[in-house]
Amino acid sequence: MRSRLLVGFILFAVLATALLLVPIGFTLDAHENANTLSALRRDTNALATILSNDIARNNMVQAKKLAKSYAHSTGRQVLVLDSTGILIASKAKQATDQSLLAIANEVGTTQLFGVTTGSTLESPQYYVAMSLSHAADPDRSIDGVKLIVTFPVKVVTKVIRSDWRNLALVGFLMLAVACLLGVVISSSLVRPLRKIGRAVEAIGNGELDVRVPDSEGPTELRRLAQGINATTARLITLLEAQRTFVEDASHQLRTPLTALQLHLENLQTGDAASSSADVDSVLSEVGRLNRLVDSLLALARNESKSPVLETIRVHDLVVERVEYWRPYADEHGLELEIVVPNEVSVVAVGGALEQILDNLLSNAFDATPRGGRIRVAVSREASKVELHVIDTGVGLTREERAFAVRRFWRGRHADHEGSGLGLAIVDQLVRFSGGSIELRETSGGGIDATVVLRAE
Repeated sequence: MRSRLLVGFILFAVLATALLLVPIGFTLDAHENANTLSALRRDTNALATILSNDIARNNMVQAKKLAKSYAHSTGRQVLVLDSTGILIASKAKQATDQSLLAIANEVGTTQLFGVTTGSTLESPQYYVAMSLSHAADPDRSIDGVKLIVTFPVKVVTKVIRSDWRNLALVGFLMLAVACLLGVVISSSLVRPLRKIGRAVEAIGNGELDVRVPDSEGPTELRRLAQGINATTARLITLLEAQRTFVEDASHQLRTPLTALQLHLENLQTGDAASSSADVDSVLSEVGRLNRLVDSLLALARNESKSPVLETIRVHDLVVERVEYWRPYADEHGLELEIVVPNEVSVVAVGGALEQILDNLLSNAFDATPRGGRIRVAVSREASKVELHVIDTGVGLTREERAFAVRRFWRGRHADHEGSGLGLAIVDQLVRFSGGSIELRETSGGGIDATVVLRAE
């Protein structure tokens, strides 16, 4: 993977460098050519003014001296000719070059310039050609004087080649830096990925205590590492829940199964009078087994689910569940009160609040003797909502309240028909909903089961 990342990065760098430097090179090429011609035209105009004066005064010695001095100092060549032939030639080959002579024949009132290749010149030449009309002197048979100044293209070509070499050097340095950055960036990506791969492999081999480093690499890899760690933690939780479930189930099912076995043996060897009592006992134990299995399955299902939080309106739900339990309260001579405001909503796992309330009410009914009172109250404080189920029952000691939410825990006054899982289910659902549960002692000796959830 690292090699592919590096190759891709380098190819991108090459393309980007080419797209940047090649246009610059052609721009410098055009700029150098344009500057050369512009300077040549400017100097030709200046030289034409001086030569015109010397030729008009028939001072050809001075004119030749000026032309050769200019040619020597600038590297340019000067050719002056009129209708009779060559007047000045700073270089002998110019006088016989057919391309320059052809250009001289074409010169009129407009200045000509460009690049030409001559048959006798050693290389292509920039040229500027113009007429020196004010240098004409009819008395001395000087007429149609023309000036041609040339400059070798190869000189400018050397400069252009030097520019391209400099650009190539810059490009090479840019690619070197890009390669270095590619190595650093690819390493920063691949190194965390390799660590993640090794950690995932170790987790797959059963090393569940291994965690993926989540502080290296870009944000996306950190999130991936955090997700893997969260998944591993969830897997550990599920495995631990499964182990606990198996241990608890095997422990709790052993007692009723033993009782069933004894009753069935009594049925096999007993008389008709004792058989009826044994059948009732068997049916009672079967019912207890059913309730125990249902509670264990509820715990297992909750542990296996990923909690999905929802916004729940408390008023309607609490009123519905209290009215569902009211006939039971009337049958057992219990007073059932409800105090819940209208506009209160909480964030909780879908369907959790119903189970929480049902289990708390069931425990309150079991703990409260006939003539007692059970009160369901909801209050909001800042960003929290508290759900209270308050009974006037026998209550619990401080130690009992601390152990009450553990699985299969049963108080000293508990009904033998209970499974000891009701508060464990409540605690589980409350934790999944991001809340907490607390069993508080009331002034009358009963229990105030308080569930705290986040308000919406």
